[in-house]
Amino acid sequence: MFSTRGIVITLIFGLMIVFSGTAFAQQTTANPNATTPSQTNQPMGRRMRRHGAMGMGGVRQLNLTEQQRTQLRSIIQSQFQSTQSQRQELRQLMEKSRTGTLTDTETARAQELRQQLRQSRQSVHTQMMALLTPEQKAQLESAIQNRRENRGKFGPRKPRIS
Repeated sequence: MFSTRGIVITLIFGLMIVFSGTAFAQQTTANPNATTPSQTNQPMGRRMRRHGAMGMGGVRQLNLTEQQRTQLRSIIQSQFQSTQSQRQELRQLMEKSRTGTLTDTETARAQELRQQLRQSRQSVHTQMMALLTPEQKAQLESAIQNRRENRGKFGPRKPRIS
């Protein structure tokens, strides 16, 4: 009635399903409370490399010295830590905005938080520029100019949610 070959194939598929379910269960239980990438056990440096050091991926092209890299890493890390509560509060307000429950005072608070974060990023930029040599500054400005010129080639930007 059943051939040996059919039974073997059925067994193989059955085992594959059982073991793939076990592997999936093991993968998803690593950190069940993590809801965002920043809450995972991933080191900050790894996230920064993946996301371009908070939008400053262009500095990789500048051939920074080890001392400059260390100082820049320290500046970015301190800014990241000092603005963590502001970013978290803004995230919560944005979630309220998505659900349509944002009040006028909360809208004003979100604008205030955005302004504070913008000023913090500007401070990081100023500190970063102070670390660079004149040649590195010229190289960075050239890269920024190239990026601005090429921006339109990839289609229109998505509108910001305010």
